[in-house]
Amino acid sequence: MSSILASAAKQNQNATSQNDATNPALNTGYIVPQTFRDALACHLYMLYTIMILMESEIKADKSLGNTKRKGNKSQQVKEGAQYIQNSREACASAMLAASHAMAVYKSNLWKRGVPDENIISIPCRIAYQMLENSTGAIARKLASGDIAMQIIASTLDSTDCLLNTVVSALVDMMHSFEHMAPLAAELCCLVKQDLANSRGNKLTIELLREIGRLDGGAASASDTSGKASGIKNVAPFLNELAEKKPQLVLEHISLILPHLHGEPYNLRSAIVIAIGHLLISCSSEGCGHVNENESGIIGGDDSKANKLADTKDKLYDILLEHVYDVSSYTRVAVIKTWASLIQAQSLPIDKLIPVTKLAIDRLQDKTVMVRRSAMQVR
Repeated sequence: MSSILASAAKQNQNATSQNDATNPALNTGYIVPQTFRDALACHLYMLYTIMILMESEIKADKSLGNTKRKGNKSQQVKEGAQYIQNSREACASAMLAASHAMAVYKSNLWKRGVPDENIISIPCRIAYQMLENSTGAIARKLASGDIAMQIIASTLDSTDCLLNTVVSALVDMMHSFEHMAPLAAELCCLVKQDLANSRGNKLTIELLREIGRLDGGAASASDTSGKASGIKNVAPFLNELAEKKPQLVLEHISLILPHLHGEPYNLRSAIVIAIGHLLISCSSEGCGHVNENESGIIGGDDSKANKLADTKDKLYDILLEHVYDVSSYTRVAVIKTWASLIQAQSLPIDKLIPVTKLAIDRLQDKTVMVRRSAMQVR
């Protein structure tokens, strides 16, 4: 179906080029008939059903423990597993080709270029399941996790109608699975950059905004609903994203700073570590082309250097403040961040004496791991 759509679009392009030279009035966009769209939807649903059954069966086998078998049955099991794996790879490649075709030829597939959300969301729905099963390096390869991220990125590059759905799904998966934070950060880098309308930044910004809206008050030690563990799984996403896209995170740091006054120490520690990555990146790369964000923490083109310096001072002040955080884990994160800044030669001279005093003061901390971390600041 993807090949047919590509061939039809190419033939129409050639015909349009000829009409431009002979009769411009005949230059009309080609739209596939409704029967083709119905057939494409049927193929996608069939492929989705096959893939969801395979992924569910594999997940069930993992939960049961995969007991070893002896004799001739062992060879049969290996052959069956290899067949399932080949089928998974073939289905994943087919779904990627379909999502890519729907993205590239959307003007020929949909009337007025407005896609049918029920159809274009099918590849993303199975991609979520594939990412859930990508629990490690080996499982990621077996579950075609890279293809799953390419499917989602291709869909987001072509349209914005599924952005909120994808963001909600990613945040929910980060809550439920501890391996999802690095994958979500990597997915943010796969979305193509389009500075004209911020298409390349839309997923990153919306994820940061959604994390900023998380209710940290329910993630207390007495929480039994799983929100505490969910916050713990989400926190590493900030660290990964700050390393991969420091300039963008710096521009929208105001979206997550309110969590510094929240209850979950995991988020406070993650934000502190992310600030360290941002300051190191600013010192090494210069952080040029900084734009204005919602809070006004970074300004426009006028006095950009001065406003960037003010922003860096505010971030340094945050680190100075949270060295006395109520959580020993956050205090350790702050001290380790100071040590990283010193090692990367990113610590301003005027901050050297205050940081030294803080490190000496934390040698009297009641927690052993804080005292041990303070001894490493040099």
